[in-house]
Amino acid sequence: MKNKAINIHMGVSPYYRGNSCNFWAMYDGNPQLVGATIHMLSKGLDSGDMLFHAFPKLEAIDPFILGMNAVKSAHKSLVTYISNGLIEKFVAVKQNRELEIRYTRNVDFNDEIAKKYLENLPDLTNLKGKIENRDSHQFLNPFIL
Repeated sequence: MKNKAINIHMGVSPYYRGNSCNFWAMYDGNPQLVGATIHMLSKGLDSGDMLFHAFPKLEAIDPFILGMNAVKSAHKSLVTYISNGLIEKFVAVKQNRELEIRYTRNVDFNDEIAKKYLENLPDLTNLKGKIENRDSHQFLNPFIL
């Protein structure tokens, strides 16, 4: 990784890219895709070659806390992999754009979207079930905290 920059993208690429990706994963009913992507910095937004994905632990919790735990997992995973040297062993993988579910910008989020989300908050048991049934084969070197 010498002379290369690493980026933390708070979203699971290539599925969600752009702004507020973990919000949009919840909005779309995909809590299993709330997490982070650690990737090589590139000129494109969230488009660098991926090193690994980080996820919050599996539990039925408030969706906002789930997103904050994804942030915690991203930082903890990066510290862990830098400290133990494993970050040097990961092979960066290009993102498959065909798997993209949503690419968002700030203008996509508005009062109407927020209202719709708040009126349809996910059932916590259903949320937990989707996370527990996450297909780990969809992800690169998944780290769960």
